Amino acid sequence: MISREMLYALLQGLPEKYFAHLDAPWHFIARLIDIELKQGRDPITALKAAFARTNDYSRQKIKETLLNVMPVMQIPGLSYRQREALIALRSVKSASLAQLCRILAQDRRNLYRRLNALVSKGLAVRFYQPGGVFYFAITSPMEKSLKLAVNQFLEELIKEFSAETGSNEGVSNSSPSTGSGGDVPSSAQPGRNSRVRSFRTHASPADATTQSTQSTQTTFSP
Repeated sequence: MISREMLYALLQGLPEKYFAHLDAPWHFIARLIDIELKQGRDPITALKAAFARTNDYSRQKIKETLLNVMPVMQIPGLSYRQREALIALRSVKSASLAQLCRILAQDRRNLYRRLNALVSKGLAVRFYQPGGVFYFAITSPMEKSLKLAVNQFLEELIKEFSAETGSNEGVSNSSPSTGSGGDVPSSAQPGRNSRVRSFRTHASPADATTQSTQSTQTTFSP
């Protein structure tokens, strides 16, 4: 949008090229005003003629912006600059700090301070994106009852998740140590020596005779 100060400057001869950074339809309107002024028309006639030449899209965007003026003007406790920033923010719904600086032609530091005042009053929300700080206009503050309901719902979720976590930990601690694969603990598995002893104990007489013969041959071989 075009701030009033920039509009005053445009009507006093500021070239339209200084409005090239604005989104449509504001740069287009600035160009029409500049053309009307160069044709020798007085400022108010040039302003009216420029708006009369806009297309339907441009008129709709202008309408949305201007309809934000009256509600903002009725909000108590705001300075002129804060109202101006809120009107600009509501016209674009959400914007970065850099974008609002270009729209309003204001320095970053002061505009940051004004926007933070709007945030503290509940008229805007500040959030962060990879491009930097962004702001979102709040047209109607959230009712206290709705905030309480949201907080109560979140607390119930926390209790439910905490109970589930505690239950899962209890099941894990009480499960047998054999594991899901049926592995037998090493202490319960027979050792190698015990298996050897068992084999020797149950060996057949024939096996014993064979082993004795082999041992004798090995001992007395030349």
